[in-house]
Amino acid sequence: MGSLRKRLLILTLPLCLVPLVAISTFSYFVARERITEDRVVLFLQQIAAEVADVIRLSLLERKEETVSMTLYSEFRDYLLGRIQDPPVLLLDKLTLVNEVYDVIVLFDADGRLILTNSIDRSSTRRTVGYLNPQELAGLRGQSLLRYTPDARWLQQVRSSRFGYIDWHMSPLVHRLYRYLDNDIASQYCIGFAAPVLDERNVVVGGVLALMNWSFIQEILDKVEEDLGERGLGTGYAFLFASDYDTIIGHKYRRNREYPSLTDREFAVAVDNYGTRLVEDHGLGSLREAVQAGRPSFEYEYPKGTRKISGINLLDHEYFGWVVGVGINSEDIFQPVTQLKWILIVATAISISLVTILTFSMARRIAAPLKRLADGARVIADGDLTQRVPVSGRDEIARLAQSFNEMAASLEERTRQLTDLNRHLEEKVLERTKALEEANRRIQQAYQELKDTQVQLVQSEKMASLGQLVAGVAHEIKNPLNFIYGNTEFLREYVLHLEELVELYERHATLDPEAEHEVERFKNTINYAFLREDLRALIDNFEEGARRIHSIIDDLRTFSRMDSEEFQPADLHRCIDLALNLLQNELRDRIEVRKNYDDLPQILCNPGRLSQVFMNLLLNAAQAISDKGYIEISTRREGNSVTVGIRDNGSGIPREHLDRIFEPFFSTKPVGSGTGLGLSISYSIVRAHKGSIEVESEEGKGTEFRVRLPIRP
Repeated sequence: MGSLRKRLLILTLPLCLVPLVAISTFSYFVARERITEDRVVLFLQQIAAEVADVIRLSLLERKEETVSMTLYSEFRDYLLGRIQDPPVLLLDKLTLVNEVYDVIVLFDADGRLILTNSIDRSSTRRTVGYLNPQELAGLRGQSLLRYTPDARWLQQVRSSRFGYIDWHMSPLVHRLYRYLDNDIASQYCIGFAAPVLDERNVVVGGVLALMNWSFIQEILDKVEEDLGERGLGTGYAFLFASDYDTIIGHKYRRNREYPSLTDREFAVAVDNYGTRLVEDHGLGSLREAVQAGRPSFEYEYPKGTRKISGINLLDHEYFGWVVGVGINSEDIFQPVTQLKWILIVATAISISLVTILTFSMARRIAAPLKRLADGARVIADGDLTQRVPVSGRDEIARLAQSFNEMAASLEERTRQLTDLNRHLEEKVLERTKALEEANRRIQQAYQELKDTQVQLVQSEKMASLGQLVAGVAHEIKNPLNFIYGNTEFLREYVLHLEELVELYERHATLDPEAEHEVERFKNTINYAFLREDLRALIDNFEEGARRIHSIIDDLRTFSRMDSEEFQPADLHRCIDLALNLLQNELRDRIEVRKNYDDLPQILCNPGRLSQVFMNLLLNAAQAISDKGYIEISTRREGNSVTVGIRDNGSGIPREHLDRIFEPFFSTKPVGSGTGLGLSISYSIVRAHKGSIEVESEEGKGTEFRVRLPIRP
């Protein structure tokens, strides 16, 4: 037993430990080689670009929200004096729904404050809000220019344009809110202003929304958290104003909660919010790098601490901010150092475990071998005719000796058992074949029953859908004819009215005061623009009616395609019909590429084939998550035609390719599909004596090929 344990230890330890040590050493040097400073700089540049995109999208969303506020008729009617009750509840609702604006102001065309929200945006989460209700009453009628850094935003609103207010500490927010010891970021804001227009598109006032800056700072703080989770504890994101000098977003600022005592002490001493790179920090080289458009820069901050930062300019029509993401240089190889100690500890633990397990295994193997040899001698009845060579004195040698003693008696019994087993296996095999044949027939009958049931359900659905579509198309057709038929008369009447106005302008004589009044009114309504735009509106009106007319014709054609009879049909017409009905799914998102060959008409059921192409095109469109293309190609091959539909979507996993034509099998999320589309398409193609094939690669796209005989 001792000899066996020694042999196992000598063989097992080198076989296990040498590869382990080699892999650990190789992993360490590969990791050190791959984690270079250039890769870290590129990583920081990518994060800075992502942060800039997030901030830009957030600003765009705020703009859209502000524009949508001006569409409420209550604001316009109140500014025009049509209603007496101030729409304070609407302002409060917008404040709570958006959750980012400290103040939403309704002002008149002169920039005087008319109305503001009366509740705090955080009132749903706190028992006591920050908003000071005593200050609201004294604001009505005051000029908003007293509370903003400049008047440019108001000039833009008066010109029927959108206005912005850059980063600033708003006196209006400070007057209304009691932020006390909150994060210093919450005491700054930016503004979004949009005009409110009357029915003649004349500016009667506007809406000004002041967004709390803490929501932008939270985006920067999230980067700091993510870098910390990656082991880069010194990393953080910062933001410069459009002058490339003023710091408007930074990790270190007053009243912020910091994870460590060192950071907290440094922040109280530094407080970078609103400071200047050149005057306050002596980082003129960093400002020059930003001005030169460099994507990264290395500098010292604070003195003696080397930092590397990725830099990205914010792509926005007004806010020309600069986003930066930086870390200390000593953090670059910190993951490699951690990996080294992890590998050392793992190797030491592995050596100990392998030694203990090998010793234990050797001990456990030796004892059963001895017991097996003793038992073999007990059950042996005769001598062996053939000997097994025996050498050595360990447990394996004893097992071989015992085997030789049992061989003679077991030989005869083994022969008898073999004969008996042979006859038994033949009977079992015959019975198994009979059961397999019966099971195959049952499976075939069950599959045929499921296919028939699916076809019946689909036929009933198509008949009902055809009746519904025909009815809807008929009901829309009649009123559409009124619009479509009267468009030309409308164009003719407008031309006559224009000729009448021009005749009056040439021959009518007015006194100077009346003529001045007419000219003023024409300028007010922008008469020259109205004349030109009216013709364009009529053209658009006529084009829209024509498009609806075409869609209705396609729907009526689709509703008549539920016949079961085969007839000559143009495959291109069936494909185009499916594309027209799926236009809303494909519009502005998916490019359709057609490679049509010169095909003869084939004998088929056009309605069923249109359903096949609609299922395949809809699946292709749903497989493309963002933007992409669908390529449709047709060609003739002897006495058959082939239609290929290829997309660049997500593709189908290889393990699902053999099951996609099974009824009720779907790779889509629950609730997004029935799993019948491809099964029904497969049955329809088989009914036309054709075939359907699929090729797909996950992440690159899918291609379906439908092959149909010209005369089935």
